[in-house]
Amino acid sequence: MACGRRAPKAELARFVAAPVADGRALVRDDDGRLPGRGLYVCRSTACFDRAVARRAFRRAARLADEPLAIDPALGDALDENEQV
Repeated sequence: MACGRRAPKAELARFVAAPVADGRALVRDDDGRLPGRGLYVCRSTACFDRAVARRAFRRAARLADEPLAIDPALGDALDENEQV
């Protein structure tokens, strides 16, 4: 979503816009089991930050008027959990 790189799903980080009390919140889905539209980005903080800045998560989740809460710590954890 951020850099435009194409890669197998196993090489990307999957996120889902999960329902919460006051809208939706972006959550990491490493197992790929959470319901909802999968939102994929590279496993790097730079790609995550770029997707947030471009509002790509909200657009890809196809949220009309619902707010989407994004915790910046989700991006920080990507580089730490990168698969080799």
